[in-house]
Amino acid sequence: MPKRKISSVDASLGRNLLYYRKLAGLTQQQMAEALNINRTTYTKYETGDSEPSVEMMRYISALLHVDIGVLLSEETSDKVIRERNASIEDEDFIAMRRRYMALDPKDRESLLEFLKELEK
Repeated sequence: MPKRKISSVDASLGRNLLYYRKLAGLTQQQMAEALNINRTTYTKYETGDSEPSVEMMRYISALLHVDIGVLLSEETSDKVIRERNASIEDEDFIAMRRRYMALDPKDRESLLEFLKELEK
């Protein structure tokens, strides 16, 4: 059976999923387990070989703390390509973001206010 052609949306979604998953410090296996799906199913989302359902997109969006529109955006995937080797991949930044994402929303807000005060 011939392989289906990957649309630009599929390719953008796949690149964005990869980018934001890595940014969150998660493996494909961890994503799959959190979404209660097989790892190969999740891998197909990242490669563009399969599209997640709308409901699955909601779960992925919530898990990665990223708006669905951002995940589907071609502009974001272009940014991913440009920044692939940029500081966003820095391990310290990823660890810091992971700690930030683990905070409850109230503590996140307090931290952001504290950082704003430091900028003054």
